[in-house]
Amino acid sequence: MIEVVDDDPALRLVMRNTLEQAGFAVEEAENGRTALAIFERRNPEMVLLDVVMPDMDGFDTCEALRRLPGGEHSTILMVTGLDDVESIHRAFAAGATDFITKPINWTIMGYRLWFMHRANRAINNLLKSESALARAQRIARLGSWELDLLKNEFHCSTELCRLLDLDRHAPGLPFEALFNPIHPEDREHVQRTILEALAGRNPYSLTYRIIWPDGEERVVHSQSEIIFDEARRPSAMAGTIQDITEVKHAEEQIRLFAFYDSLTGLANRLLFKERITHTLAHARRHNRLIALLSLDLDRFKRINDTLGHHVGDQMLRVIAERLKDCVGAPDSSESPRDDGKTDCISRAGGDEFSILLAEIVHPRNAAKMARRIVDLISRPLDVGGYEVSMTASIGISIFPFDGEDVETLLKNAEIAMYYAKEKGKNHYLFYKDTMNANAFERLAIENDLRKALEHEEFLLHYQPQLDTSNGQVVGCEALIRWQHPELGLVPPLKFIPVAEEAGLIVAISDWVLRTACAQAKAWQEAGLGAIRIAVNLSGEKFSLQEVTGTVARTLSDSRLEPRYLEVELTESILLQKDGETLSTLQGLKELGVRIAIDDFGTGYSSLSYLKSFPIDTLKIDRSFVRDITVGPKETAITKAIITLSHNLELNIIAEGVETEEQKSLLLELGCQQMQGYLFSQPLPAEAMREYLTTFGPRQHLNGPPKHRPQPPSLGTEMQFPAAGTFAGMPDGLSD
Repeated sequence: MIEVVDDDPALRLVMRNTLEQAGFAVEEAENGRTALAIFERRNPEMVLLDVVMPDMDGFDTCEALRRLPGGEHSTILMVTGLDDVESIHRAFAAGATDFITKPINWTIMGYRLWFMHRANRAINNLLKSESALARAQRIARLGSWELDLLKNEFHCSTELCRLLDLDRHAPGLPFEALFNPIHPEDREHVQRTILEALAGRNPYSLTYRIIWPDGEERVVHSQSEIIFDEARRPSAMAGTIQDITEVKHAEEQIRLFAFYDSLTGLANRLLFKERITHTLAHARRHNRLIALLSLDLDRFKRINDTLGHHVGDQMLRVIAERLKDCVGAPDSSESPRDDGKTDCISRAGGDEFSILLAEIVHPRNAAKMARRIVDLISRPLDVGGYEVSMTASIGISIFPFDGEDVETLLKNAEIAMYYAKEKGKNHYLFYKDTMNANAFERLAIENDLRKALEHEEFLLHYQPQLDTSNGQVVGCEALIRWQHPELGLVPPLKFIPVAEEAGLIVAISDWVLRTACAQAKAWQEAGLGAIRIAVNLSGEKFSLQEVTGTVARTLSDSRLEPRYLEVELTESILLQKDGETLSTLQGLKELGVRIAIDDFGTGYSSLSYLKSFPIDTLKIDRSFVRDITVGPKETAITKAIITLSHNLELNIIAEGVETEEQKSLLLELGCQQMQGYLFSQPLPAEAMREYLTTFGPRQHLNGPPKHRPQPPSLGTEMQFPAAGTFAGMPDGLSD
């Protein structure tokens, strides 16, 4: 649309007719003020403006039009009868696009307007493209530049000036201005790369850091290409610089999630394997030794159960920092060195860590490092307001002696670590071939254990507990055995730890409880007297908080009175979860069940639980009884335990009594109830029935027997260690 502005109606009419015949839409205005109002309302593409008008001439109207929204880029053609140079200058100064003088050649004017219309459209499209490009560059944080290689002239976009804090309007902005914001550590490399590209007329691609005036560090990606003229000669170099800081941060987060442990920041198993692979390749080429350490924290589960997982997490972070300080490994985010000497620490999961010692001269170097780690971790930790002591077990495998690939080395280091735990924890072991054979044996035992309950391969033996003042049996302890179809009678030492690790101990514990209660009731119904039956509960079973319900159902099914069942627990179980333990023990006492502390004196030194928990019996551990006649300290400790139990009005039983001297001294110290090989080894149910027939509650009321009773011969049973060591259930679970 064209707006015609003229105070002469006749001239406006002629202009309208001419323009409409040329295909234009026309809007008329008789003066400048009306023209402004129409422009604001219709925003015409072109304005045909008369110069000489009353009140507001064409020059003032043109200036006002340019100030209106949309007027900056409109085409304004001024019509004047004036032909002096001053008027022409004034017209262009007012913002006119062009001018035409009267008298008007109407035919030429039509073509001229069409040409100006097309030119205006092209300019507007170009402006829109430039605006869209500038907007896109601003959104993408992308700036562009161009260097004329022939004239050595440098130009850059507005967005690039903003990104690099350059003064776009500074005269003669040099190409070297691109280097000013570069981070000092990156500047030399970037300058060398760009200048070499300029000298060789080659493209380049770079990622580097820049520093903003406020000190903020950003990451940019820069690339360029060469522009050639018609003769294929390099005429210019054009390039872009884009702020990719957020992209790099996102990539780093993705990398962290993929390759790093979110809790400790250490490498995860995936990245650790990559580092080992790289290190192994270097070690093979140069005939070097490397070591893998598999580390597991001892009894860490107790920390989580007692203090909570938030304290456990803090502890893992502290352990990770100690490992980094001890090993001196670089940040795991660094790329492995070409010389293969990059150590690495990984959190493999839970409380397990793996350590790569990338180059050692001798296996003893790995041993020294393992000892340093064990000593460092054993130092008390202040975590969450608690002072916590922790130990670690470490297994070591050496390339190439213990394996030549990643999986084998990792597996063998873990096997050695498990053996270190079995040997008492808080130390390290090198892998040996025999360990692998034993590991396979453990796996076979685990597989067979899963079938043992179903195939009824377990059985119970019973070790009598006597009141030595009259020789009567007052109770017996139920002890599990496994009658393996191929291996024969498997001692508890071989299968109880495996059952714990395999998660089978709870089902086995339930079977022991049911079988023992049913047997005790059967003896009563056979007229052999009412004796208590002692059954050990594992820490795993006790932590399920289903003990009370399980015991109640078992007593109901067996019809055994609760007072004849004694549940034996270790000290460590009592202190795992004070609140939960007290609640469970109170539930058992409400049922009428007796509660005994097994292996008393070998666990925690705190005795506060004796006044807090409803305990009936203390059992003196066999380690004190064994040396009671030769060790003054053992004698003193045993006497203290007996005195403590009497003062607290608790029953007291001594385990592992094997000699008359031990028995006599225990009687002298005030302990009357005992169990051990002096009286009988653990007996099968039928042999125990015969024992009760002779020494049951109704016999020997006039005093103890004069001679040691001889239990029936049990063949291979005698080859196993004292069964009380593996009483029914283990003394708590290993980590």
